[in-house]
Amino acid sequence: MLMVAERVWPGRGLPAAKGWYLRAVLLNVVQLGIVVLGGVTWSVWLRGPSLLHLDGGMAAPAQGFVCWFVGTFIFYWWHRARHEVPLLWRTLHQIHHSPARIEVLTSFYKHPLEISINSVMSTAIVFPLMGSGIEAAPWYSFFAAFGEFFYHMNIRTPRWAGWFLQRPEQHSIHHQRGRHRGNYGDITWWDRMFGTFQEAEAFVPACGYARNREQRLAEMLVFQDVHRRGL
Repeated sequence: MLMVAERVWPGRGLPAAKGWYLRAVLLNVVQLGIVVLGGVTWSVWLRGPSLLHLDGGMAAPAQGFVCWFVGTFIFYWWHRARHEVPLLWRTLHQIHHSPARIEVLTSFYKHPLEISINSVMSTAIVFPLMGSGIEAAPWYSFFAAFGEFFYHMNIRTPRWAGWFLQRPEQHSIHHQRGRHRGNYGDITWWDRMFGTFQEAEAFVPACGYARNREQRLAEMLVFQDVHRRGL
């Protein structure tokens, strides 16, 4: 539905990018496979003793929401590390920042290794950390996916929406060409708290890498530093 909405009410015109839809569909299919198959595997391996015990009278949707909220804090720091540690940026995160088009399809346009690590971390949050029941896992995935889709979609949003969730306009600053930092969280609270928040009045004019370097996907998949050879 969000993909339909951003085409009916686009927030800004997006540039044409050769091969974008093929690359985006390919990586999103890989993402889906890792999340489904890997998630089942991690759930088997990581269920058992837990630090906390949410699975004790709390409904599955509530468990999923609490896990997601706690996860936004953990993933804020993990996301920030993938920007601030050059090795993590090069091996995991540069692919996600390469596209000039920021839309719903960009949400999970990521390196398969990054997707795999994120999947393991998410499962670890739900089970050994929070002690949720198996029924909470789909709800966690729902909240996490909705957040990713929301702040990547190409739709204008009211400023008050950024009180909690990160707005698409705010996240465009994160993907801004030549910047690629700040506004790391799924929710804005952690960025506000730790000094990485920047408000946005509108979408930034350009995102991704210059000179069509986003097309060099094969090089990025084998950890070649495409971005830092020039902005």
